[in-house]
Amino acid sequence: MQLLQLSKKFFNCPIALCRGHASENPELPEALKAKGIRFLGPPAEAMKALGDKIGSTILAQAAGVPTLPWSGSGVAISFGECKGNIPQDIYDKACIFSLDEAIESCQRIGYPIMLKASWGGGGKGIRKVHSDDEVRQVFKQIQGEVPGSPIFAMKLAPASRHLEVQLIADRNGNVASLFTRDCSVQRRHQKIIEEGPAVAAPQEMLRDMERCARALAKSVGYVGAATVEYLYLIEEKTYCFLELNPRLQVEHPVTEGITDTNIPSIQLMIGMAIPLWRIPGMRATFSKDPNGTDYFDTNTTPQRLPQKHVVAVRITSENAGDGFKPTAGRVDEVVFKPTPEVWGYFSIKGGGGIHEYSDSQFGHLFASGPSREAAIRAMVVALRDVRVRGEIHTIIDYAADMLQSPEFVNNKIHTGWLDSRIAANVKAERPPWHLSVIGAAAVRAHEASACKAAEYLGYLSKGQLPPPDISLVYFQDDLVIDDIKYHVKVIRRGPFTFNVSVNNTAVDVVARKLGDGGFLLQVDGESHVLHTEEEAMGTRLVMDTLSCIIAKEADPSRLVALSPGKLVRQLIKDGEHVEQGQVFAEVEVMKMMMPLLCPAAGVIHFQVTEGAALSAGELIARMDLDDPSKVKRAEQFNGELPPLGPPQVYSDRVDHRFTQALNAAKMIMAGYNYPVDDILEELVSCLDHPALPLLQWHQEFSFVESRMPPGLAAKLEAVTAEHEQALGGSTADRSNTEFPGRQLIGIIKGAVEAAPENEQAMLQQQLEPLARVAKAHSRGPEEYARSIVQEVLSMFAGVEEKFQSSSGLTTEQEMIDALRKSYPNDHQAVLDLVISHQGLNHKMELVKRILSTLVLPNPVPYRALLRRFAALSSKATAEVALRAQQLLEVSLLADLRAVVARALSGLDMFAEADGKLSPTVSANVGSIFSPQPSGDQAGAAAAAGTLTGMLGGSTVVPRKATVREGVFSGLNSLMAPRSVSPHRHSSTGGAITPAVEHKIETLVAAPAAVEEALASLIVDNQDKYLALQYRALVTYVKRIYYPFLLCEPQVNQHGSMLAASWMFDDPRTAETSAKRQNVGAFLVLTSLKELSKGLQVVAAAISSLASQAGVHPSGSILHVAVCNGSDALAVSDGAAKLLATGGPLLGCEAEESFSSVELITSSGPRSPTATPKQITQVVAAAVKDASSLLKAMKVGTVSVLAAAALMPVRNGFVWDMEEQAYKFEPYLRQVEAPVARLLELDKLASQQAVYTPSRNRQWHMYHCTERKDQRSPALRRTFLRGLVRQLGSPAFLAAMYSMAADKVASAAVDELESALINCLEELTRPAPDHQGVTGRSDWVHIFHSVLPQLSLQGVDEGRVAGALRSACAALVAKHNTLFRTAGVAVWEMRFRVPGGAWRLLVSCPTGEADVGFRWQLGRLVPLQMLDKGSRLQGI
Repeated sequence: MQLLQLSKKFFNCPIALCRGHASENPELPEALKAKGIRFLGPPAEAMKALGDKIGSTILAQAAGVPTLPWSGSGVAISFGECKGNIPQDIYDKACIFSLDEAIESCQRIGYPIMLKASWGGGGKGIRKVHSDDEVRQVFKQIQGEVPGSPIFAMKLAPASRHLEVQLIADRNGNVASLFTRDCSVQRRHQKIIEEGPAVAAPQEMLRDMERCARALAKSVGYVGAATVEYLYLIEEKTYCFLELNPRLQVEHPVTEGITDTNIPSIQLMIGMAIPLWRIPGMRATFSKDPNGTDYFDTNTTPQRLPQKHVVAVRITSENAGDGFKPTAGRVDEVVFKPTPEVWGYFSIKGGGGIHEYSDSQFGHLFASGPSREAAIRAMVVALRDVRVRGEIHTIIDYAADMLQSPEFVNNKIHTGWLDSRIAANVKAERPPWHLSVIGAAAVRAHEASACKAAEYLGYLSKGQLPPPDISLVYFQDDLVIDDIKYHVKVIRRGPFTFNVSVNNTAVDVVARKLGDGGFLLQVDGESHVLHTEEEAMGTRLVMDTLSCIIAKEADPSRLVALSPGKLVRQLIKDGEHVEQGQVFAEVEVMKMMMPLLCPAAGVIHFQVTEGAALSAGELIARMDLDDPSKVKRAEQFNGELPPLGPPQVYSDRVDHRFTQALNAAKMIMAGYNYPVDDILEELVSCLDHPALPLLQWHQEFSFVESRMPPGLAAKLEAVTAEHEQALGGSTADRSNTEFPGRQLIGIIKGAVEAAPENEQAMLQQQLEPLARVAKAHSRGPEEYARSIVQEVLSMFAGVEEKFQSSSGLTTEQEMIDALRKSYPNDHQAVLDLVISHQGLNHKMELVKRILSTLVLPNPVPYRALLRRFAALSSKATAEVALRAQQLLEVSLLADLRAVVARALSGLDMFAEADGKLSPTVSANVGSIFSPQPSGDQAGAAAAAGTLTGMLGGSTVVPRKATVREGVFSGLNSLMAPRSVSPHRHSSTGGAITPAVEHKIETLVAAPAAVEEALASLIVDNQDKYLALQYRALVTYVKRIYYPFLLCEPQVNQHGSMLAASWMFDDPRTAETSAKRQNVGAFLVLTSLKELSKGLQVVAAAISSLASQAGVHPSGSILHVAVCNGSDALAVSDGAAKLLATGGPLLGCEAEESFSSVELITSSGPRSPTATPKQITQVVAAAVKDASSLLKAMKVGTVSVLAAAALMPVRNGFVWDMEEQAYKFEPYLRQVEAPVARLLELDKLASQQAVYTPSRNRQWHMYHCTERKDQRSPALRRTFLRGLVRQLGSPAFLAAMYSMAADKVASAAVDELESALINCLEELTRPAPDHQGVTGRSDWVHIFHSVLPQLSLQGVDEGRVAGALRSACAALVAKHNTLFRTAGVAVWEMRFRVPGGAWRLLVSCPTGEADVGFRWQLGRLVPLQMLDKGSRLQGI
């Protein structure tokens, strides 16, 4: 009715319909004729006769057209006889009205059979059956799908081709055929690919098909365009009539392409009553003059043969990977670019969609070529370029693969070919599995992080606290692709960079979000465009033009709708049992009937009723599975990713590698994850490369060269060319070649000043990149590396300082809330800080490595940053805080070494212009203990100024903490006064300083721990001023044997060796009746291979000194120092053989076998390559090799100092009487043997203790853990031991002058207060140490060994005991909180008195003020009792 109204509105215009059911409805032309409107198509009689499948087949049989065996075989009546209205009795002979008739007809024809509804189409009312049982199952379904339609049965043709003849008939009875089309590629009897002309059958047979088609159309008086469809039986080489479509079909452009005609225009001219022989297009087809008017017979006149081949592909919204099931939904994008060979059309565009009630076809492509092969190639190329993105699936990829299949290319297909491919589960080309896994993992991680970030920002914007467990860096997921499950882990390397790992194989990938919602994926140096779409069964991933499904974990107990549609009928009753693979229901999807198969056996329970509309993913039924264990599940992938390169192709140039490494380090500081070791190694390697500045300069120079003023580029290139030439020299020359940054800055500055005033600002802006590079490298590579390190470390400090407990904020949530208030308008900044803080553990790994690798050799310039690190108070950052504190201490120890060097050298040497023995020893990159090369006055002055500032001068480096910690305790007299410059000269040219001898005595008795500084001066032989080494040796000996040295060390030089010998009292028996004197010796070597030669020298010195003193040298102590040199660790052949065995030597920790030659560096003594363990092994081998000589010398203890990268490494070996061999003694690694005796370390021999020094190195702490059994909690014990070298307070001196023993004892205890406080503060430091001992101890023992002797006469033990009790009680009460916090259980003191020692033990197990005391007063026990059971007998 609407068509009629529209036609009347537009002046009775003719109507031509080529698609849809209305075009085949005979009522339409009748109604139009009644209104006087011409219909561009067949008359109602012909349409009625041919539009019905049964009727058209009856008429075709009458016209002599071959047909397949069917239920109406033999039934015939011509159109002339019936005038298009077939009598009902004749029509009924071909129909089936009941199930019994259907079975009888099928048995007569022979299976397989196609049961069809005459009015059906689009998959409705058509079923293939193979048996009577199947007929019984589907007959009612066919009746229900097309109610009222007649049903017939037709033999299912075997392997056959679906061929069509295009007809055009005019109103004058002329009928022409426009060659043939081949539509054999079908699914569910619906066409997918068409091509023309047909080449599957012989030409004679094709011409006969055309003849029969023309005869059929002529016999019914057909007018307009029509298509006669045939089945060509391949084996029989015959054809059969299938049906006639009384309309113009959508594939008509195939015919137009091969005949160069315009069929719709021909239809219009036919409607104008123009005969075919007058239509220009038709005349050209028959090789006639298009403008001619002569008559020709279209039935007998030969046609012009096609000169082209055309291939057409229907674009449908079907899931080719799932049996071509229809899909519906949103369409986001449709991209098709026509070419001269390919054109097409689409019925939708981006932003549209396909609903569940429409036809699945929404596009059609046509490709032409001079041959079939050329047309196929053009179509494949076009399909690869088509992009349809949205919720729907398409067959584009599948069609492209199908066109390239051997069967299609070789034309070996048939009407069941595509269905057989579907049944065989032939899939379209997929993206490579590893790209699918990597892309899906990266995209899901990107979307998950974006979702979590949005959620986090949402909390902040609402003023709420986000949950504490939101992770934005680490993800893991299970991806199921083609029934294989991949467990993937994803780590964010940056905002767009991800690391995807599968089974311990990983690859980096870059994923950037595109404006259309997709992603640009970069992996293995290639780029891919990736889109994802969520579906009922999972996520569809489209990579470029290929797609795959990331499936959800299958749950066979839930039967869901895969796409929108309608549940037509339930084929199983609710609650009945179904078998696996059995059809349980039918749904109508996009005009197609789709069966639903049960994935597993069980009892079904429907959740929706028949006729219900279904949405994608909606639950249709639940299953009670018979055996859930038999359900097929995805197989776990146990393989690995293939070897893949980086996401982008990077240059191997040093500057590019440096940029990448620095960016990675910054990403780590931003909270992301990179391999710390690799990044740091690359960063250090690039910073150490001499060509880095030049390459960075060239990079910027290439951008601004063309905009430079004339001549400037030449000047700059001349300077850099000279530097480049120097870099091309020998390796030694290259290492000393400095980038001419200052010279380049001068040229740039001069060019800017020489430019006109109005151009200076612009020129300066243009040259700014070059000036920035030149300035960055103007102070040398060390300063540039320092700036990079400070930049990276500042990022860490800047973030973590905001997450420290302060202002009452104790939890991380409170700190985040404080940040939210601090950044009210920039919540993204808060999120960035949180992301960075979440990566704290990984950041700390990098920070610790940087501190150890780049800061440790020279920590002085980093003091400001180190103090920021040391101030971090949270438990999470405690390890870095402690490491920073240690480095601060190291930097102070470097200054301490400078103070010691100045004291032993004489200040007059620091005023000389040559800069020898510069106090800025820590400024050398190679070793903080190595003096700088001469000529660096500026560095010496700077370090001296820093040291002065540390003592209280005007400087940014505070000294308060150092004074409190006691690093320089007792050394004030050795430092330059604040009012006097270190470079101030006297009238005689020397610096104003005390005598060196006095300074040596000051160093010997000072509380400051100067042992390591003295040891480093001994082993550092780079300065040829041997007096310094001599004085350091003497001072070292006096200090470690203080106050038990009996004579001055006798030092003699023997070639390159120094040898010293002396007499001393055994510290444990001194001034007692059991006192024992012994001999000590010191040997300074340049190489361990000289040990045997040196021992001979020392043996003579010991023997001479012992004979003079009249003592036996048994149990003497030998000290050996190996100077810092290129062959310092070279050993004798015997020791080398011991090293080659690789086993433990003398009980020290085993190391892999190696040669000492590997540790000898050719680059000089400032590049030590040996680790402490390797040094220990080498020394142990040398000692073992020389054991016979040492035993002959009666040496009880051997202590060896060897130069290392930072501090000298000390190793001690003790003679074991039972085993008659030297054994490695771990406790002698930190202290020398005399000190170990004073600290009574033999009492700790049974403990497996871990050593840590105090911050000022004055106290020695030993940690151990004890358990009664495995279930009991661990008891952490700490033993803190130290020497008190000075007692000299006014109160103590006054007590000494009074000669009152009780006052002396009380004053001595009072003077220990500062040492006690220092120890307690050290014990309460809230940080772990570098050995892994974390937190405070449960039980602490403090032992102070006081070296100065208390001069007492007439001792009243009762009064002394009371005085000691009172003094100790007062101290414990005064510092009760510190005692309790530190967990001190015992405080033990040992005082030397004439004739023995006092030992006082303060027991405070609860930490309360009213503690009880146990004290012991008396002489020392005999030596034999002390040595009994001790592991330190040789000491």
